[in-house]
Amino acid sequence: MMQRYFISQSQIDNNLIYVSEYDLKHMSKVMRYKNGDEVICILPDHSTHIYEILDISQGILSHKQQVDVSHELDVDVTLVYGLVKSDKFEFVLQKATELGVKRIVPFMSRRSIVKTTEEKFSGKYERFNKILKEAAEQSYREYIPELMPLTNLSGIKTYLSQRNLVAYEESSKAGESSAFRQSLKGDYHSITIVVGPEGGFEESEIKTLNQLGFVSCSLGKRILRTETAPLYMLSIIGYSRELK
Repeated sequence: MMQRYFISQSQIDNNLIYVSEYDLKHMSKVMRYKNGDEVICILPDHSTHIYEILDISQGILSHKQQVDVSHELDVDVTLVYGLVKSDKFEFVLQKATELGVKRIVPFMSRRSIVKTTEEKFSGKYERFNKILKEAAEQSYREYIPELMPLTNLSGIKTYLSQRNLVAYEESSKAGESSAFRQSLKGDYHSITIVVGPEGGFEESEIKTLNQLGFVSCSLGKRILRTETAPLYMLSIIGYSRELK
């Protein structure tokens, strides 16, 4: 299977593409491509194209044909994720991308172990976006998920969708078992899921989210880690849209 690369508008010149230094290194050193080999390029309009390598030393590609294909979920999923330690956050970025998330919104919860500022957090965006890009290429996606600025609880209202859920362990303990399932029924084109940090949510935070329109839901009988919960939810959403 051909390797995929996301291309920016500045790299395109008519039927030619001039790949970035980073992608050129990957093509020549990792993939060991030669002139005449073919790769798949995702253009800024999210269309998929096959390009032939004209000059591997300079990273010049020539257009061959467009491919009509889509590997995206048919619903836009926004993950609002309580801030956690960097290694866990990066793991979730990678795996959520593989599972089809469209947008990731980090937020500072009262029980977040990590304490930072928006300015400090934004300093890591170059690394985070690199993880998103590589995961999107590996999983054959046509979109790189959008990583939004760090927000707080009240800022989550900006990211409301047609369906809105917050995973809450107290709902599990209380025996609630249908809210998640019921929310995935019917016709909808967007869904927002909220998952808290390692320490979970305070009751007052859940009350605020409920007032904003988020439905508290259980994720089953077991209590999941903060890095497991969003992947569990994304997997169920994917199953409900593609495999049932």
